[in-house]
Amino acid sequence: MILSAKQKVIGIDVSKDTLAVCFSLEDKLQHLEVSNNKAGFQKLVKQCSSESLYVMEATGIYYLHLAYFLYEQAVVNPVIIKRYIQMYLGKGKSDKKDVQWIKRYGEQNQVAS
Repeated sequence: MILSAKQKVIGIDVSKDTLAVCFSLEDKLQHLEVSNNKAGFQKLVKQCSSESLYVMEATGIYYLHLAYFLYEQAVVNPVIIKRYIQMYLGKGKSDKKDVQWIKRYGEQNQVAS
């Protein structure tokens, strides 16, 4: 998939109960946390647009409901994201940092959906 000029990349870090979300709004990083359920998914798409490219790690089984909800969006092997972060010597482990790296990965790579 080739990212169009207007398409926003949304990075998502998935956990059992919540989704940590990172996106750019007027060139500023924005963070959002929504519940990992249908109501949270709807809030996410309403906030970020259905035209965005959603990039997330395949975290256990917790990403599956969101992946099915988004249907044609990208799910990235978590090892790829881990190696990507290591490649840039990224440090620190928090949902906020992780989701920024996931978003950056989606912006810099052709992510297949």
